[in-house]
Amino acid sequence: MSKKAQLDASKTAQKKKKAFDVVKATTPTKKVDVQYELEQKIIEILLLYGSRTEDFEDLILKENDEGDLVLEPVIHKAKVFEKIYLDLQEDEMQFGNENFKTIYYLIIDYLNQNETFSIENFMHELDPKLVPFVSDILMNDERYRLHNWEKNNIFPKRKDFNVAQLVSETILNLRCFLIDLKVNEFKAATHENSSDHTSVLEDVLNYSNLKRLLSRKLNRVL
Repeated sequence: MSKKAQLDASKTAQKKKKAFDVVKATTPTKKVDVQYELEQKIIEILLLYGSRTEDFEDLILKENDEGDLVLEPVIHKAKVFEKIYLDLQEDEMQFGNENFKTIYYLIIDYLNQNETFSIENFMHELDPKLVPFVSDILMNDERYRLHNWEKNNIFPKRKDFNVAQLVSETILNLRCFLIDLKVNEFKAATHENSSDHTSVLEDVLNYSNLKRLLSRKLNRVL
């Protein structure tokens, strides 16, 4: 009877392990759309802080006395929406999500025509099809603010404690991501085409150098 009980217990344990393994193997991994998240963050920043004036630090690449290239900080004042617009325009960066793209230009246009930004008035003028996208972004921000971190003895800094840093970090991350996409396109082209790849390799090298420079800037911002 003792041997039979041990055998039954062993079979039961094996069944439980097998069931656990099946569940674990079939659990889907959620893929993060980095570009979508960054574009959404830009819209959120514009909605919450677009009309604010901040001190932005631009890092300019200069040669020092030893002949080495260094990043030299230059501070200038600008409205948040102007900074974002000029940075995106400088690198000819385009939104991949059409809804975010439309909302972005509508916000920029609104802020160009109005000294202050009223979310209520802006949404009143917005196409009803786009209202859910704006509402969802604002609700995400509200959920962040209302989350009870204190019960876990976690006291995060306010999201708007440094808007200029948030803007710079988001734009730099988007630039780095888009550069990676471009480099992958070049690499794919070399596999599909058997002709001379000298010019393509030069482009990859240039983009890789730009990525390293932006990464250095991002580390300075963080």
